[in-house]
Amino acid sequence: MIPLDFSTIDQVIPRSLPLLDRYVAHQHDHQPLAGVTALLIQHQLGNHFPQAAALLKLGLKREQLIWVDVPYTSRPEVREAMMRELHLDKDCFHVHDFHVLDRYPPYQMRRVQSVLKDLLDRPPERLVVLDDGAYFIEAAACFIRQLPSVAVVEQTTRGLIKIEERAVLNRYSRRLPIVNVARSRPKATLEPPFIGRAVCDLLSPHLHGLPRGDGLRCLVLGVGAIGARVAQYLPERLGCRRSQVHVFDPDPKRQRLAQGSGFPPWDRGDPAVLFNLVVGCSGRRSFTLDDRDHLADGAILASASSGTVELSRQDFIELAHVSELDDIRVEQVNADQGVHSDLRIRLPDREVTFVNGGFPVNFNGTINCIPGRYIQPTPAMMVAATVQAAALLEKSCTGIIDLEPEFCDWIDREFRAELGDEAVLLDDPVLAASSGRSSNG
Repeated sequence: MIPLDFSTIDQVIPRSLPLLDRYVAHQHDHQPLAGVTALLIQHQLGNHFPQAAALLKLGLKREQLIWVDVPYTSRPEVREAMMRELHLDKDCFHVHDFHVLDRYPPYQMRRVQSVLKDLLDRPPERLVVLDDGAYFIEAAACFIRQLPSVAVVEQTTRGLIKIEERAVLNRYSRRLPIVNVARSRPKATLEPPFIGRAVCDLLSPHLHGLPRGDGLRCLVLGVGAIGARVAQYLPERLGCRRSQVHVFDPDPKRQRLAQGSGFPPWDRGDPAVLFNLVVGCSGRRSFTLDDRDHLADGAILASASSGTVELSRQDFIELAHVSELDDIRVEQVNADQGVHSDLRIRLPDREVTFVNGGFPVNFNGTINCIPGRYIQPTPAMMVAATVQAAALLEKSCTGIIDLEPEFCDWIDREFRAELGDEAVLLDDPVLAASSGRSSNG
């Protein structure tokens, strides 16, 4: 296996990315985003500079760009570079004032509602929303008035899960086109090796206090595209066997594949197995407050999916705050680290820590969490999906729509060529191990 190490990454903001540049060159003469207003509910990491530049090159006017940041990935250096070099106005950025103990989902939804209310007062001719968790659909479903012409690009599996699980969002989603980047083929195949490695490498500094040897027990929740990679890399990172990394996935097929690769299943009915490390990769509430008795003293909880729902972080915080009389409390919040502070919570008979404030561990406050070379398919997908969404506004399409197959084929082919010998990293580890092609762990 070709080695990767994302524990130290160059923190220079990339001004361009080869795959994105090639896509823009192909589309530039058509100016497909002319006359479009774009609402970005998006991260502000290094790769978002070339993503924003690409949108402008494809016809988006600077005054028609509105950006609601994601609190745990909001980098002032990136905003300042975009204001200075792309000439974006300071007022286009809605910058958070989130505190690590606040309730994240309603906080983010209220911010989107505030922007949407202004848009309803001055409706744009055509609006494309680049969303990071179905926040726009959540907000829009709460208003009687509606925008006349809007399409959404959904980047996260968490956003699609919210639409599927909540009837009101499901019903609203049938009224407008939603381009599905989250479950597109390139999102499932081109990102996971590098996100999985970033999760494990950026988690490593938090693992020094964990037991070594046979006493270590880990749990990976969700063994889809990202979780399978995390499960693959953890034994190497922790110096343990696969038999010490338990897994759980509600999908029976994925659960069987993971077990066939040497990962034992988590049995919620077995109180004897206590976990020192829990990594949530499912995109849904996978570990509840009632599961806390499965945690060893000193356990580490880390999320690898968007938002905070994965490990029921807010439930633990609210349990700690419900009464000053009991022996449950938040022991530590490092104000200097802000939203990225580890949360140490004291339970009656054990102490547990939510790494990175309970937010995704791979978004640790740095400008670049993954080198631009490896993350470049993501901004290319988002820009292509924005172009697709703008075109859909001219048609009568509604509901969840796949990212264009022709683009998916192109980005897969181009990225593999870009990687060269490193393209072997894109092979699926669970399928490889279950068919006898891997002996790792």
